[in-house]
Amino acid sequence: MFKKLQKQAGEVLEFPSDILDGGPKITLMGRSEMIVEYFQDVILFSNEEIILKTPQGKLSIRGKSFVLTTVLDTEIHLHGQISQLSFGEG
Repeated sequence: MFKKLQKQAGEVLEFPSDILDGGPKITLMGRSEMIVEYFQDVILFSNEEIILKTPQGKLSIRGKSFVLTTVLDTEIHLHGQISQLSFGEG
C-alpha cells in the first residue's frame, strides 16, 4: 500500500522514476564527466575502474584517468575518459 501511495505521490510531484524505485541517478556530460547519485558504497576505485554498490546491484564504470572531484555520502562527481558502464547483480 505504501509503495503504491509513494509512486502516485511521486507522479503528481513529478519525481523521476529512479528516485521512486530506489535506483541510482546517473548523469553523463559527454564522455568525460559523470554524476552518480543515490548509491550506497564505493566498492572499488582506481584510475581505470570504479565499482559502486547501489540499491539495485553493482554499477561498474570503466575508462582512463579517473578523478573524483566531489564525494558526498550518496553522490560522486567523476572526471576522466569514460568508456563503459555496466550493471551487475548483488
